[in-house]
Amino acid sequence: MRRRVVIVLLGCVLAACATQQTAIKEEEVDAHYHMGVAHLAGGDAKQAIAELSQAIGDASDNPTYYNALGLAYLMDRRPDLAIASFQRAVRLDPKFSDAYNNLGAAYVQRANYYEAVKAFRQALSNPAYLSPEQAHLNLGNVYMVQGRVADAVGEFKRALDVVPDFAEGHNRLGYAYLAQGRLELAIAELTLAVKQAPELATAYQGLGLAYLSTDKDRARQAFQKVVELSQTSEMAAEAMRQLKQLNQ
Repeated sequence: MRRRVVIVLLGCVLAACATQQTAIKEEEVDAHYHMGVAHLAGGDAKQAIAELSQAIGDASDNPTYYNALGLAYLMDRRPDLAIASFQRAVRLDPKFSDAYNNLGAAYVQRANYYEAVKAFRQALSNPAYLSPEQAHLNLGNVYMVQGRVADAVGEFKRALDVVPDFAEGHNRLGYAYLAQGRLELAIAELTLAVKQAPELATAYQGLGLAYLSTDKDRARQAFQKVVELSQTSEMAAEAMRQLKQLNQ
């Protein structure tokens, strides 16, 4: 009888040891994932890829890890690998709207706008999606590239219905109105954008363009702000060209 008790106790010890080893392994995997996310946030795509690949090697059924790896590949300008990672994420979790949104962004990087639109719409099909304004914004951006400006306006408005103080939503809607020649509406939206995000140089650029034909002083002020905020960018160079013409 005593021997049976010893055997049962030994079995319990082995089970506890296995459980402890599993917990340690999970901690190691989790550490690789968090290190990868930290590198991603710091802009180091290659280190992020290395850490996240290590995490996935030990936990190949976690859609969150594949989504993060896809973002790292996207940052590294490797859209095909990003697409594969995001596709794996949504296969593991068909309701993973963030991964669908990111998949759409990867297709945009490949200039595959048809598949991008499908991915963004798939993200928006989930009523539980916590950030639909991002997918609406991205979908609107694709429509702008395709020349479907009216459809873009609709998507940017939907983004703002979700988050009324979404600075980039006002910025993109302002540019869409600018493309339609609706200058007063463009100025109104771009003014809201810079009010909500005073460092948003693209919104000042849009304001400069919108004011060119109606208020040269305000146009000049907007272009000067662009130069101040982004001194070495192509946008700043364009703003300086506009300033030169205004000052002639």
